[in-house]
Amino acid sequence: MANVNDITPRWDNFAVYLPSMQKQFAAIAYKNGSKERVMPEGVKLKDLNFLNPNNKLWHYGYALYSVGQFKVNEVQADIITNRKEGAIVLGDSGGFQIGKGTLAGFSAMKGLKNADDICDAWRDATQLKTWVVNWLEEHSDYAMTLDMPLWAQEEKSSPFHKCSTQQLIELTVENLRFIDKHKKGNTKWLNVIQGTTAEDMELWWNAVKGFRFGGWALAGDTGWRGGTGAVIKQVLLMRDEGAFEPGLDWLHVLGVSQPKWAVLLTAIQRGLRAKCNSNLRVSYDSASPSILAGKFQQVAIQPDFTRKAESWSIRAARCPNDKVYVSGDPSYQFPFYSALGERMKMHHLNVKYNEFSSVFFDDVSTQLLIHHNTWVYVHSMLQANELAFLDRHDAQEFVPPQLLECIYVFEDLIASDDWRNKWESHKELFEAVDKLKSNDAGY
Repeated sequence: MANVNDITPRWDNFAVYLPSMQKQFAAIAYKNGSKERVMPEGVKLKDLNFLNPNNKLWHYGYALYSVGQFKVNEVQADIITNRKEGAIVLGDSGGFQIGKGTLAGFSAMKGLKNADDICDAWRDATQLKTWVVNWLEEHSDYAMTLDMPLWAQEEKSSPFHKCSTQQLIELTVENLRFIDKHKKGNTKWLNVIQGTTAEDMELWWNAVKGFRFGGWALAGDTGWRGGTGAVIKQVLLMRDEGAFEPGLDWLHVLGVSQPKWAVLLTAIQRGLRAKCNSNLRVSYDSASPSILAGKFQQVAIQPDFTRKAESWSIRAARCPNDKVYVSGDPSYQFPFYSALGERMKMHHLNVKYNEFSSVFFDDVSTQLLIHHNTWVYVHSMLQANELAFLDRHDAQEFVPPQLLECIYVFEDLIASDDWRNKWESHKELFEAVDKLKSNDAGY
């Protein structure tokens, strides 16, 4: 019998949002629970596992999980590493942590100052690269390739700070060859496209485009940070070179969870499915639900979408926390709606108090709040899409006019063989859409 709480099928025609799963949440949601810890009525820790197709709260079958959260060679039993059928997981190769120089357990480049020495140290890191490839092959359905991000040149704390663009591209190509040699066929690899300027984007693309695995991932300014016009132009340039032919079935955009991008990426998916590949899937991710809860103790609030641009934002507010809730008074309901939220009281979050501390949450409180925030983010992206792709006459009641126009322009551009003049004619529209306010930059 189908799970009535399963919203996964409603995403079939939309670009899918991938909540970036944190290792603490993945581990806690794998447990049965603690006898000492008061939980919402009828809820155990394992019920936080929304990837489980039989979950009684809700099921959503997509997530991102990054190997970069782990110490090299670390093993953890959790809802990702021990999952069964019912979910598709995109694995991140840890390029962010490698670029920052913060990958735990990897210190080969510490103390090195010369760019050539840094490159040689990375080339010699065979054990690390083998671990990354094997981990992703074992635990993910799709995985992003190991890229050496160009933004590292701007990060003075990065070990790659002094490396040239050409050096970083060469290391990335060597990584692609390594993956091609050592992949096992358990996961489909997405070749990461990087760039900070139009010139280095072209250099990168020309260097890596021959590695056609399972699809592509847009990072840096090739992705949403480069702006609306830049993203559609990058997709069109790739389309012209056959990047979305059958077999190249996935396009991921890193690090964004704005509702406006949810519908723009669906427009790209619709266009590419009609023009190139009916099986193509577009996705995008963020860790925002986890960061809001874990770093800021904030609760996500689902938007009330209208034609006004400012309504197309997921708001966040301080989660109520105070000693008054610790007493266990059941009259204090958690006042924000979600599958878990309607079962939760404030004393399920505020569980500890002493006169010398203002901390009322414990680790489980954070995971409960992450679960709520994830529900809000997933449902917000879904509702944005379901409203934007109503009949256009009805959609205009809920979607800012510039955004709605841009959706149809994207689909028209992808359908066009001679698109460059059309793209130029819509630059003002793209700039207007870029200026639409959002309070979520994507973490």
